[in-house]
Amino acid sequence: MIRERIITIWEYMDLSAAKLEKLTAIDRNNWYHLRNGRRRANEDDIEAIIKIAPQFAFWLTTGQIAPEIGQVSPEFEEADAHLQGPHVG
Repeated sequence: MIRERIITIWEYMDLSAAKLEKLTAIDRNNWYHLRNGRRRANEDDIEAIIKIAPQFAFWLTTGQIAPEIGQVSPEFEEADAHLQGPHVG
């Protein structure tokens, strides 16, 4: 579950393994292996993702959101952005 959520964040933020390497100092091959299912997510991966996307920390670790304290999921953030978009009328 954590691995899938990390991948969801990765895709939502439109990050490449090379960009993740620059942002997190974790080798891009480790990110490739995580994405391709060759390894499980570990503590370093979780901490690194939380540092670059703190708004997803609660969702990443629990699968739940708490928008009232700024803890959302990529899906929630995307839906909220559409609701906040320009209104016609």
